[in-house]
Amino acid sequence: MSNITASTQPFVLARQAPGFIGRCWNAIQERRAREKVRAALYGLNGRELHDIGIAHCDIEHIVSHPEVDPRGI
Repeated sequence: MSNITASTQPFVLARQAPGFIGRCWNAIQERRAREKVRAALYGLNGRELHDIGIAHCDIEHIVSHPEVDPRGI
């Protein structure tokens, strides 16, 4: 029986590796997307930020919490 257990264990680990790698890849992609949003928002002047309903001090919060609409809508 130990042969069966030993032979199935690498298979289980092999199945988990793509999930782990996939989660890492998704995390990297999400971080890149946040960096693009951060750069775009910091590239706007105060008037442009006011026009879209956010303040300069809100940029980090907006980038860190994309699921929350800072305008309260």
